[in-house]
Amino acid sequence: MERRVIIIGAGISGLLACKYTIQKGFNPVVFEAKSTIGDVWLKHIIQSSELHNPGKDLQFSDFDWPSPTGGGDRFPAHTDVFEYIKAYARKFGLLPHIQLNCQVTGIRYVGETEQEMEMGDRWGGTGTAFGSAGKWHVSVHKKETDSIEVHQAEFVILCIGCFIGLPNIPKLPPDQSIERFCGKVLDSRVYSALDDLGAAELIKRKRITVIGSGKSAVDIAAECADTNGAEYPCTIIQLTPHWVLPCVSLRGAHIGYLYSKRFAELSTHQPGESSLHRLLATVFSPLRWGISKFVECYLQWKLPLRKYGMIPNQSFLQDVSSGSIFRLPKNFYDKVKKGSIILKRSRGFGFVEEGVILKGEDRPIRTDLVILATGYKGDQKLANMFESPIFRKYVTHSSTSIIPLYRQTIHPRIPRLAVIGQAESMSNLPLFEIRCQWLAQFLDGKFELPSIKEMEKDVKAWEGHVERYGGRKFWMSCSGEIATEKNPTPDTEIFSCPICYNPLMRKGPPGLNLRAIHWSGFECEKCNKTYSSKDNYLDLTLVAGLKEYNEIKPAGTELFRYFKPAEGGLLVDVSCGSGLFSRRFAKSETYSGVIALDFSENMLRQCYDFIKSDSSLMEANLALVRADVARLPFASGSVDAVHAGAALHCWSSPSNAIAEITRVLRSGGVFVGTSFLRYNPATPRILRLLRHVLPTNYIFLTAEEIKDVCMLCGLTNYASEIRQSFIMFSVQKP
Repeated sequence: MERRVIIIGAGISGLLACKYTIQKGFNPVVFEAKSTIGDVWLKHIIQSSELHNPGKDLQFSDFDWPSPTGGGDRFPAHTDVFEYIKAYARKFGLLPHIQLNCQVTGIRYVGETEQEMEMGDRWGGTGTAFGSAGKWHVSVHKKETDSIEVHQAEFVILCIGCFIGLPNIPKLPPDQSIERFCGKVLDSRVYSALDDLGAAELIKRKRITVIGSGKSAVDIAAECADTNGAEYPCTIIQLTPHWVLPCVSLRGAHIGYLYSKRFAELSTHQPGESSLHRLLATVFSPLRWGISKFVECYLQWKLPLRKYGMIPNQSFLQDVSSGSIFRLPKNFYDKVKKGSIILKRSRGFGFVEEGVILKGEDRPIRTDLVILATGYKGDQKLANMFESPIFRKYVTHSSTSIIPLYRQTIHPRIPRLAVIGQAESMSNLPLFEIRCQWLAQFLDGKFELPSIKEMEKDVKAWEGHVERYGGRKFWMSCSGEIATEKNPTPDTEIFSCPICYNPLMRKGPPGLNLRAIHWSGFECEKCNKTYSSKDNYLDLTLVAGLKEYNEIKPAGTELFRYFKPAEGGLLVDVSCGSGLFSRRFAKSETYSGVIALDFSENMLRQCYDFIKSDSSLMEANLALVRADVARLPFASGSVDAVHAGAALHCWSSPSNAIAEITRVLRSGGVFVGTSFLRYNPATPRILRLLRHVLPTNYIFLTAEEIKDVCMLCGLTNYASEIRQSFIMFSVQKP
């Protein structure tokens, strides 16, 4: 059997894959679309940018940095990295295997039908690299001859990276779209591809706005400030500020090292950990948290983050875990102080004719040039390589930004193919090298892969690990930051098992909308219980799936929906009834997602009928969920706002329900409720006594009792408005 291997891409990961496959006796062919290897380091990095890793963290295991350009604790320039990887390719004889100016336009798997592939429970039929009967047809556009060639291979390694290709352009409402802007809008990669003279000419004496919170954004802003000074200041808009490291060390040690050494891993729980590791992680977790808080205090002391409103909402630990930490350019905050850089923080933005308008502000930022440094769609770029729509769906169907790869290398459902270079970390090169070594051993037949089900279970476990430490809103992988918080799609892992509160695994399309929820199934690994859509809502009650079980709920929960809008991201409308306010919340586009939740099946059906009559709501971030308010199926601290309209008196235990709402609210989250009171101040005493003793299906509380329950549950900032026997109140979780 032939064992031809094609590698797509000649960046760092492609060169590593080429080297280690050669060592195993293969003769790989590498197709590179650009005119040189490692093109991203030459033409797609800001000219003045330095790496945020010292040279010793960006070094091949068997090829040292040449002195004095890099290595050790030096922070090399991107041109130094480019020369370093070229020297690596020459050293190990990789250049004869590389064909430049050859762009792969698509890959197609032939020899097996999709039905045949789905029948087996092992990857490729046998769990080995060359066990299946199929092969890949790789279409290559040769730029020098302007011709298309089709090459065949028994195995393909995709090393296309994720920092160039499809930019993450913000999706904005029509009245604030990019087309409304009269100036020029550029992607950061277009700017970084310019030479020094071209970049200086482009930005000279222009009012520039940079949108982004990552390293590219601050590097571009610093370069604009150096060119134009305070006369034409550069405005940088950050939606999600990250913790940044100054260009100094802490008593001779880079503070990022506190999280990048082996000891730091002992304080982290990981899937499949041993009993000893579990014990050590439990013991050292407080130390990990303490180091995070210490670093945060140090950075706030060292940098004027509070002065300029740039203290991140997430912890330093979350940013480290999600790979979001980077070094500031030299003298960055000096430029801010002098007025050549203006920092703006906002939850959203849009475009008007004269510039950029921030959410909550009336006056736009007058701008000549907008540079978008909002990341790239790495998963979509990878999916576009496949001609098969099924394979495309496999790549993009993860509910997080992580492409679902076993060992971050093999997709459980795509045979004879590996991916290197998509999942990122604080130090990419050593990570890619380890994965290429593992892949070379697999290609050489040294081991077999587990079953598809076991691989998918492992992928989910590691996604949960990333969520646990990186936070659901801050793991970016290759996607960059969310370009706008106007209406992002929240992670569906907000749903948890109502029995054990373990995060549910989704099987189906991602998204928080009616179609995505309807076509998805959810499973709890701990309880082995599955949940699915019933009619047009997701049933997440304890009795989900029991056909003969029924509970009588007091009628009338659809009545009297009143609400004063609460600011926040994900909003849960508990006891939503017919969904009057749920629909209004979703249409306002104020929230990242709205979950209409009720125990009554009839109410959810009625809610769906109302939604169906409004086509704009069918695609909105709105989901229908059946659940018990006393057992909410959400992770603790995962919800931004909860609304309960005229509902408290219908709950079997208002105190238990409010305690449950408190559990799911994040710190700073808001709970707004309305209800009927047992009596009001004007009620005669005799009627008050009667209302204490007369039987009723409802539990009417007094205003004082509602306040007391909220306070006992740990909620603060209580405020209320009473009109006769009706109360509207709001509280906040500290």
